[in-house]
Amino acid sequence: MGRGTRMAVLAAGALLLGAVVLPGSSSAEPQRSAAASGPIRIGLAPRAATCDASSLNTGLTPSSSDAGADVQRIIKRGKLIAGIDTNSYLWGFRNPTDGSLQGFDIDLVHALAKSILGNANAVEFLAVPTANRITALQSGQVDVVVRTMTITCDRLKQVSFSAPYFNAGQQVLVPKSSSVTGFNDTLKGRNVCAATGSTAADMLKDPAKDHGATVFPVANQLDCLVQMELGSVDATITDNALAAGQAAQDPTVHLVGGLLDSEMYGVAMKLGSDDLVRRVDYVLQGFFTQQWSAEYERWLKPLGSTPPAPVPHFAG
Repeated sequence: MGRGTRMAVLAAGALLLGAVVLPGSSSAEPQRSAAASGPIRIGLAPRAATCDASSLNTGLTPSSSDAGADVQRIIKRGKLIAGIDTNSYLWGFRNPTDGSLQGFDIDLVHALAKSILGNANAVEFLAVPTANRITALQSGQVDVVVRTMTITCDRLKQVSFSAPYFNAGQQVLVPKSSSVTGFNDTLKGRNVCAATGSTAADMLKDPAKDHGATVFPVANQLDCLVQMELGSVDATITDNALAAGQAAQDPTVHLVGGLLDSEMYGVAMKLGSDDLVRRVDYVLQGFFTQQWSAEYERWLKPLGSTPPAPVPHFAG
């Protein structure tokens, strides 16, 4: 990707465009802007009284039923309202040529709409900043958030999650000319960027992690790449899966150090939306068996590893 095209993608992503109707959408309403890969085992949002790492991917049984109140609300409305990212190359971004939304997460939303409504384009996409994902669900502004959102115990107190659909981990992204080697003493005295409300931001705020850096908060993780290009920050901490997309956009940056943790992305829904959770996981079963390899080849191959091979395992 040439620099001119890359900067066009950055600009398109950094601006949360509103009032745009996607080509082929069945909805006449415009979009609105809301103010270590590897095998994974599939489960659902835990319902246990306590939460630990092992409970993050266990839970309810998938169902194709249309009977639940949450699924019925979507069917009666005639469209699925999805909170997504327009800033994450490969995952959810705007094609700079035609303005269409593309990426792995976008294709997953279309698969959800196809299953629930019989029309993959019966979707209204809302661009939701990282810090607004949970409030957008709690307020009913969106039905689902499909936005590389990590399943955590704290978040499970506020929203429900589908089965995990991708394994990732936090990692440090820096310019290739940088002397930073990872999440270590080489960060001391540096400006480090992270998106507000992200697990990376939580990690940087952890008093047990003495990194000695100054945290530079932004609304969305792609803003960190822009800030690095401008020289305002020295490093970025974000999911390795997102950072790989940034490195694909800008060949002057690269990942350093190892993974800092292990995280799983899930589709987020309003807390207690059990019928919708079951339906989303039913869709994920088909997505894994019918679309996974093609989707990975199309979008995530720049991660440079063998496609994850999810092993369906549902309990409860």
